[in-house]
Amino acid sequence: MHTLLILQFTAHTLADFNFQPQTWCDVKNSKKISKVYFYHIAVVFVCSWVLSFSVSFWWAALLIAAFHFLLDVTKSYLFRKGIAENYLFFIDQILHLLIITGVVYLFSKKALIQYPPFISINPVFILFAVIASSKPSNIFIKKYMEANNIVIAKKEKDNEQLLKAGRVIGFLERVLSFILISFDQFAAVGFIIAAKSILRFKDSDTAQTEYLLIGSFLSFGIAILLGIAYSELILFISICQI
Repeated sequence: MHTLLILQFTAHTLADFNFQPQTWCDVKNSKKISKVYFYHIAVVFVCSWVLSFSVSFWWAALLIAAFHFLLDVTKSYLFRKGIAENYLFFIDQILHLLIITGVVYLFSKKALIQYPPFISINPVFILFAVIASSKPSNIFIKKYMEANNIVIAKKEKDNEQLLKAGRVIGFLERVLSFILISFDQFAAVGFIIAAKSILRFKDSDTAQTEYLLIGSFLSFGIAILLGIAYSELILFISICQI
């Protein structure tokens, strides 16, 4: 069940972030029902089914896609009504993960998937961590900033190239930190955080520096949580196998 669950979290991350353009999100937030919903749900279903590596998982993937559709429609409706719009993203993602967990648990009670050795919890979680460290983390940080009314300086907002560079740097630092934490090298991560903080404080614009520092600490926080989760998961699996 653990391997399948992480695979489904990976499928959700790909479908909801990496394979969903911003234009789809904008359309869903502005219209009650649109063909974009069905495009997105088709992607959710395909990602869920393919990454289960099991033909028999089709009904579970369909169930996940159906719940995903209902949550998306509800979230868009609440967004248009202006109800808790700053927190809808986080509530929506928590509910998605809870539903996926419930469906995987239900499927595991009815069927058992025998994965080959190369599809084990270790490489599967590493794949999930790398994917989660890319676009999903960038969006999470952006939504957190927006929810707390932390707005980037106008001149920074206009510089698209600098923003793109920041996303790439964030992805690299999260992956590097995850790898270091997986090998219990917390001191090295602390050195990277300290070094980056010193460089950020060289900026003469205090507001911009604070914005970048918040983003950096959130970025490292995500990497640290992924690294700790990986270590604890491996430890838990080892204990269960004894």
